[in-house]
Amino acid sequence: MHADYSLTAELLADSLPGISPAELHGLLAGQLCSGIIQPDPDDLGEILEHELLPVVKKLVERLGQEANAQLGGLEYSFHPLLPDDEQTLAYRVTELGQWCNSFTAGFAAGYIRPESDLTSEAREILQDFAELADLSDAEHNVDEQDEEDYMELVEYVRMAAITLYQQLVGNHKLTAGEDQIPPGQLLH
Repeated sequence: MHADYSLTAELLADSLPGISPAELHGLLAGQLCSGIIQPDPDDLGEILEHELLPVVKKLVERLGQEANAQLGGLEYSFHPLLPDDEQTLAYRVTELGQWCNSFTAGFAAGYIRPESDLTSEAREILQDFAELADLSDAEHNVDEQDEEDYMELVEYVRMAAITLYQQLVGNHKLTAGEDQIPPGQLLH
């Protein structure tokens, strides 16, 4: 089951104004990919510079559990929490940029190993996410090709997050005896 962007936005509008579902989900995914097994809602509140209400803490726990299972699952079912296609392309692009920005912030806050432990592929992914964080919401002559480009970017972000998780967390789980991803099934 995937979280619903609109319902999450409604909840956050009342409890955590100024924070979009994409930002919250990106932060969680970044923390998970950095090696944090279950992000602490209070720690996320500090990163967001907001005190989280109990209902938001429950949401964070549920989103974290869902993302963790999807990132580590064999089905590759993880998807960034982004607006539906009914929203304008400009808005969806902006939210993708915010997701990537929050992902890098969450990853940086949670990653405690030496930077030398990152593969060149992992460094490239993090650099790409940092560049995607700069996406603007300019809506100039949006055409079918722009929509296709957006869908390709979302697919890249999705698979890149799974790849980071598998490289940094999946390998650790395998060496720790957790068989969520069987040997030989890592994505490259």
